[in-house]
Amino acid sequence: MANKDHLDLLNTDVDAWNTWRQANPKIKPDLSGADLSRAELTLANLSGACLREASLVMANLRGADLRHADLTQASLVGARLLGVDLLQANLTGANLRTAEDLTQEQINHTRGDSHTRLPPGIKHPAAWH
Repeated sequence: MANKDHLDLLNTDVDAWNTWRQANPKIKPDLSGADLSRAELTLANLSGACLREASLVMANLRGADLRHADLTQASLVGARLLGVDLLQANLTGANLRTAEDLTQEQINHTRGDSHTRLPPGIKHPAAWH
């Protein structure tokens, strides 16, 4: 279950969130199970965050930093992923089936499995098998 303080700060102001992340680099944000549907998360620093089973349906994540984030079984249906850094993000079992602006290059640098649902034209990297 998401840390209420983390969730409240992120939902209030992405700039304040990013400032807090910069001041507290050792804290791993817990946003597990959070409903972030339709959230405006442009340029949000979500690196290393726990987003397990979170709903990011239709969220705007343009330019967000999701390096090393745990998105296991998260729903990113219709999420906008233009310029998102997914380096070493865990997408195991995540649903990205209708995610927008996702590229093969982004996916190639993630972790996932055969249960990870990707948009048409994006293939599971060989490293996932």
